[in-house]
Amino acid sequence: MPVNPKAVRVLNKVLDAGFTDEKAIAAMTMDDILSMHGITVADITLINELQKGIKANKVVSFLGDGTD
Repeated sequence: MPVNPKAVRVLNKVLDAGFTDEKAIAAMTMDDILSMHGITVADITLINELQKGIKANKVVSFLGDGTD
């Protein structure tokens, strides 16, 4: 499974913003997301997908091409 570079880039932005574990990322609010520096609409979409992946225990699928 190839790694999705956009997903990795967004994950790095989330980690840089101080959300450093699954619990913190899953609990991020829209205000938290919008307060991040340099966030785009595409980034917001990927953060939403990351949160869904965390809740479904499918983070590796998120970082790959989105398939199991």
